[in-house]
Amino acid sequence: MSRSVTQGLTLWAADRPDYPLAAVLTYSVADPYAVRLAFVQGSRETVVYVFARGLLADGLYDPVGEGDVMVGPHEDHEPYLVITLRPEDGYPFALYAVRSQIEAFVDRAYRLVAMGRERVDVDAVVARILAEVTP
Repeated sequence: MSRSVTQGLTLWAADRPDYPLAAVLTYSVADPYAVRLAFVQGSRETVVYVFARGLLADGLYDPVGEGDVMVGPHEDHEPYLVITLRPEDGYPFALYAVRSQIEAFVDRAYRLVAMGRERVDVDAVVARILAEVTP
């Protein structure tokens, strides 16, 4: 059985819809509450946003989120979602995503780990944190 879900995406910047961006959504049972949205930027460092799987699921139907990531249906074009990201060192920017691709990803993630069935290996999390802070 697979332990992760990956979905390649093409996103369009709201202020530059003629400029598509390559991105990848991932979900792993190792971090059952989170999804990762990574932007592929050629030879530059990949930028990754980590946010709640539930935020992505709820954003299919209603605008949700505060802070770094917000998701919601496009007001004028039903086949699209709007994902708004707030980078630490910049201004917020909105991206358009094809709703059916996000729905398929969310469905696959919930088939992998159903809502309410998430389990976190606390010992592994503590070990990872300690490894990051130990010189």
